[in-house]
Amino acid sequence: MDLIQYNGQPRYGRFEHIPTSINVEKYIYQTPYGKVLTGWRKRLKYKKFKFCSIQHGDFSIGVAIADISWAGHGFIYIYDHATQQVLEWNANTFMGHNTVVDEQPLFNQSHFEKSPFHIEMQHANGVRYIRVTKHGEEKLKARIFCAGTQPLSLCSPNGINGWTYTQKKTTLTVEGFFVDKQKNKIDFNEKTLASLDDTCGFLRPETAWFWLSCNFWDAEGNRIGLNLASGVNESFGNENCLWFNGELYPVADVLFEKHDEQHWVIRSLDDRLHLMVETGWRRFENLNLRLVGSQFSQWQAKVSGTIQNEQGEKIQLNREYALLEQHYAKW
Repeated sequence: MDLIQYNGQPRYGRFEHIPTSINVEKYIYQTPYGKVLTGWRKRLKYKKFKFCSIQHGDFSIGVAIADISWAGHGFIYIYDHATQQVLEWNANTFMGHNTVVDEQPLFNQSHFEKSPFHIEMQHANGVRYIRVTKHGEEKLKARIFCAGTQPLSLCSPNGINGWTYTQKKTTLTVEGFFVDKQKNKIDFNEKTLASLDDTCGFLRPETAWFWLSCNFWDAEGNRIGLNLASGVNESFGNENCLWFNGELYPVADVLFEKHDEQHWVIRSLDDRLHLMVETGWRRFENLNLRLVGSQFSQWQAKVSGTIQNEQGEKIQLNREYALLEQHYAKW
């Protein structure tokens, strides 16, 4: 199944099976005034990014590649919750130079390069391969296995003429290693969990969202994953979901409320979810070029609270590691 239909418009909704392709060349993009855009004018409207988070003991790792048409962007951070030390690197390239984000859902190859770092992301046969090097020396190498976990696959209309496709998986097992700030090589183990977020589309020219991602092992040895969002992918369903041992369960619309600089509350419309979020170290970017700009905050967080599943049972979160994100973009 191609995400783009014969009439030049995308399919909408949550999909039981991941689309085999996204043939964006077939998509007919129109301005709000009905003019069809092609070539570079159309490409400037198309945004796509890939993000991976890995939780290994007290280490939280984030790796991303983004192509937002007028710029390419890549970053990696390794945060140690125990010592509060962070190893971080990020860079931008003008007009996406040395940036490739391959949005095809099942088989893809993406990379970002700006000296001294090189980030590679590949996906084939249900495995995500990630490799980060500095001056050619490996700093992170991961094989992330997607089998046994239902993917979230969703396409929603946005604005008058756009759409967003997102594909997310969490509580995934990982093999490989990373190098921390003290240059220690640390292997991933059977308790390591990863989350993947692949998103593309013709987003609103002015976009803002909140997002929370969390995955952990509970006291009974179950894999629990959570994806919550507000501000995007809400015009035809939402992307909120809970994973329990790889099985996906929908979650109602949620509200993100900031109480103070370090405390947030997230609650669902049906009152089955109520979470308290305590934020810590923040990865922050602030760019205002008037015509385009971005303000991005991604906090290392600890989440407590409860989620009631469809059977009425409550899942308890007790200061579980998570990511909380707030993003405003004008592009």
